Amino acid sequence: MNFRPFDFSEADYQAYVEVLNQTHPEVLRSVGEVQHLDKTRARDEVLGRFMVELEGQAVGVAEYESPRNAPKAHAYEVRYGVQPGLEGMVPALWALLMEQVSRLKPKELQTQARENWPEYGFYLSQGFVEVDRRWDSVLDLADFDPTPLSRPLARGIELKPLSELPYTQDIFQRAWYDLELKLLRDVPFSEPLVPWAFEVWQQRHVEDPNLLPEGYFMALEGEKMLGLTMLFKSSRPQTLQTGLTGVLPGHRRQGIALALKLRAAKFARAYGARYIRTSNHQINRPMLSINESLGFVREAATVFLRREFMC
Repeated sequence: MNFRPFDFSEADYQAYVEVLNQTHPEVLRSVGEVQHLDKTRARDEVLGRFMVELEGQAVGVAEYESPRNAPKAHAYEVRYGVQPGLEGMVPALWALLMEQVSRLKPKELQTQARENWPEYGFYLSQGFVEVDRRWDSVLDLADFDPTPLSRPLARGIELKPLSELPYTQDIFQRAWYDLELKLLRDVPFSEPLVPWAFEVWQQRHVEDPNLLPEGYFMALEGEKMLGLTMLFKSSRPQTLQTGLTGVLPGHRRQGIALALKLRAAKFARAYGARYIRTSNHQINRPMLSINESLGFVREAATVFLRREFMC
């Protein structure tokens, strides 16, 4: 087994994505998505990525990085992946990864895995404990009928896609950014969310190659932004991925969030997508209820895990 640093070449990106997609084809990645994440890392964010080879062929990956959404001093996210049938190499791969991350003198390790993946059991065996769950759900648009759920919005409130708004202008982007910050304050997370700086948000979010301006909807009252929902392109066939959906506190319980989700579903169908995917933390009951009413079907939960670092 050859354990070597990732060299950030096109060949290594391709090999990295192929290994992960072979390991878990239900969570597909693309080279472009991974490169965008790497390109938009902040200067103080740490990344250590390694390829695992047998007879010159990439068969596994391992990495550690600074948490992107909830950074903590001396805390690092860790993960690994190996092709099916090669699980016997995991203990040795893990030992090499721990040797690398120990050089940073971490106090806490974080990771995540679906509850039906072999990684989940391995992480538990290494002393990780569960701190949160996120439900991944999918809506099949072939059987979706929005008619029973449709309701008129209050007078003066309208829904518009970004493509019909001046979303490339700085003044609009700052109001958009402020809206997202306000909405994120009420999204339950297991760790306190640390908002990205405006410039980082522009790079990671506005310039995301998967962002669909025509599938990203805002609820407006005049020029005032009240809420939003967003769809992104996905590596999965016939699929769009939902991002944040939310409405400002003073305008909740008026059917705006549901109307946004219905508008997004209408767009997705016209776009040619068969499925919409979304994710919600287990304690976000209001949004889980909306998704259940729409017909989203839950899949295996993604489990978030933590452990104090011990060499």
